[in-house]
Parts: sequence; C-alpha cells; structure tokens
Amino acid sequence: NTGSATISCRTGDDWSLCVQAGSDGQSIGNCPFSQRLFMILWLKGVIFNVTTVDLKRKPADLHNLAPGTNPPFVTFNGEVKVDVNKIEEFLEEKLTPPRYPRLAPKHPEANTAGIDIFAKFSAYIKNTRKDTTAGKKGRS
Repeated sequence: NTGSATISCRTGDDWSLCVQAGSDGQSIGNCPFSQRLFMILWLKGVIFNVTTVDLKRKPADLHNLAPGTNPPFVTFNGEVKVDVNKIEEFLEEKLTPPRYPRLAPKHPEANTAGIDIFAKFSAYIKNTRKDTTAGKKGRS
C-alpha cells in the first residue's frame, strides 16, 4: 500500500522521495532519516514527489525499484539512491548555488550542534509514548 503527493517543482529534473508510511499506512511516518531527506529537499526548494510505503504491506514494485532496501531512498531522473549519507552528499553536490541554497554549515561547531539537535529530534519523533514527554514541557 502506497500513497503519494507532489511537492512543487522548479526544474525539469525528476525527483522522488520514498519514505516509510505512518501507522495509518498513508501519511509520512516517524523515520528521522525520511524526515531529514524531506527537509533537505524542501529547504533547497526542489520540486519532488513523495511516496509513502507501508512496510507491513510492501508493494512488489518496491522490490524491483530498490531490492533489499527499505525507505527512505531517492530517485533522480530514474536513478535510485539508497544510502542516506550518500544521498545527502549527492544532494549537496547536485543542488548547488546560485539556484539552490547551500545547507552545509560554515563552522564545525554548528555541524556538531546540528548533529546533537538531530539526535534529539530523532528520539522525539520515534517516541510513540507521548505520556513520557508530557511532563517535560515547560522545564528548562
């Protein structure tokens, strides 16, 4: 079972992002790597299609497109990219200024802070027990 939506596009390039579906089998799930790739494409202003994949009912065409792989992955003009770290590097190399903003930080300290924030964000969105985070609101 898959769902899809088109996020606006500025180029003639064909970008698609395949992500894990949420518990309803349709919406974007809580995979932090899927969320990260979505944010990178969106922040760069790329027009791309998003396909959600219900991992409980994987479609056969997923096995043909990216054998042995679970989302997230990106297709660019028909070429499949499956390693998240290599996808990020590919996006930075392919989507360059002046047309697309550079998202990589200028200072190493900013990168370290970003990694820390991403780790905490990942833990938060993976947490399905909202009662464990409710008591933390309002604390500094």
